[in-house]
Amino acid sequence: MKQSLKMALLVAAIGLSMPAAQASIINFDSLKGDIFEGGDIVKADPLFNLTVLGDGMAGAIASASTCSILDCPSGNNTPYYLGLNDGGLQISNQLGFKLSSFSSSFASPLAANLPFSVANLIVSGTGLRGETFSDRFTLSGQNTNGNWTFSDFQYTASNRVFKTLSFAACLTTVTGECVPFSNNQAQFAIDNINVAAVPEPAEWLLMALGLAGITMVMRRKNKAQTISAGIAS
Repeated sequence: MKQSLKMALLVAAIGLSMPAAQASIINFDSLKGDIFEGGDIVKADPLFNLTVLGDGMAGAIASASTCSILDCPSGNNTPYYLGLNDGGLQISNQLGFKLSSFSSSFASPLAANLPFSVANLIVSGTGLRGETFSDRFTLSGQNTNGNWTFSDFQYTASNRVFKTLSFAACLTTVTGECVPFSNNQAQFAIDNINVAAVPEPAEWLLMALGLAGITMVMRRKNKAQTISAGIAS
C-alpha cells in the first residue's frame, strides 16, 4: 500500500513540476529574404515540417522593408510567409497536431484600388485516420488608405487533429465563389500560425508513469496473493 501511494505521489509531483502545455506559434522571424520553389522545405519550426506547394517560384519570406515588387500587406513589422503564383504552404507532423489561429492577408500581384474582398484563404488538411477537411476564410479588401492588411483568424474546429495541413489562396467571383485557376494571381501572406502537437510530450510521460505504477502495484498484489495461498495450503 505504501509503495502504491509513493508511486501516485511521484506521478503527481512530476506532473506538477512540468510546465503547462504550450502551443507552438509558427512564425518566420528567423528567415529573411528567402525565396522558395515548389517542394522546398521551410525551416521555421523544429517540431513541424513545412513544405512549399506549387510549381516554380511558389513562396518567399517577405516583410514591410523587402516587399517592393508586389502590393504586399501592412500591419506586420516582422517577416512573414508569402505564397506566390498560386502556391501554398503545407505543415505536417505525423504524430498529430491541432490548429487554433493564424494571421493572413491577400497580396496583390499588381497595385490596384480594391476596397473589397477578392480572395479566400483555403485551409485544407488530412486527419490521423485519413479523413479530409477543407475550410475557407474571406481575406479582407484594402483599407481606407488603400493597403492590404493582416487579419487574425480563429480556427473554430480546433478539436480536429491533423497530420497534414495546407494553406492556399483562390481569387473569388462577385458572389464569393473560388476561381479554380487564377493564372498565378492567387497570392497570400500568412504568419503566427498557432498549432499544438497532440499528444503533448508531458502527457505521454505521465501516461507511461501511471501505467508503470499500476503494473508495479498489480505485480506486488499478485505476489502477495500467491504467498498467502502458499501459506494457507
